[in-house]
Amino acid sequence: MEKDYVRLIISDLHLGSLYSKEESLCEMLNEIEFDELVLAGDIIDFIKIPTFTKRTIKFIETLRDKGKPIVYVIGNHDINLTEFENETVAGIKFVSKYQFDYANRTYRIMHGHQFDTGIVTWRFSMKIISIFQDRLERWLKWDIASWFVRYKLKKRKLRRIWDVLRWNSEADVFIMGHTHIPEAVIWIDEDEKIKTYVNTGDWIEHQTYALVKDGQIRLKKYKKELDKKEQTEYNIIDSEET
Repeated sequence: MEKDYVRLIISDLHLGSLYSKEESLCEMLNEIEFDELVLAGDIIDFIKIPTFTKRTIKFIETLRDKGKPIVYVIGNHDINLTEFENETVAGIKFVSKYQFDYANRTYRIMHGHQFDTGIVTWRFSMKIISIFQDRLERWLKWDIASWFVRYKLKKRKLRRIWDVLRWNSEADVFIMGHTHIPEAVIWIDEDEKIKTYVNTGDWIEHQTYALVKDGQIRLKKYKKELDKKEQTEYNIIDSEET
């Protein structure tokens, strides 16, 4: 029997920001067996003024020690890496969109900021605001970014999931981050095809990830060893159902 090819997908780590959970992520990377790691954007927080720590170095060392292929899907907070798009640097492949076929389904991964009208319209102002926000967060010890994302969703500044998926109709499974809200939606389109939307959440508040394995995609929440009995699985989509 042919060996399965396992992909681990994470997004919105925001390395260098005050609330990044690098330590928990390192533990998760060492516990889970995978063949390829997909970093789905906003891994490094270039928009703010990043402050790297020993935990950041440990995360980089963990990636090096795993020795697995890495695909880096560029987000809006690490858009500085666009100059490396479609190139492989130090074993890391940089792209704006990653697509692959698995278990008779087409998977597409983007960061998702492309569908955020606020980012597209005010991208230059957002740079200035984010620097000020970073200083304020460190002073107040308050995660303003997570609060703002929830407020923005309520105000419908983000495109509806259905619109995003219509624009990516070639994909059977569309995966993104950006909103920091882990969620999965499954529905049948007008051609009687099963479509799937997965948002990988973040490593600021939720510590969630997607795992493509055994013909399925699972959205899961990581908890430390002491909390394993409370391990949360958000959704399971079996390819056989399609």
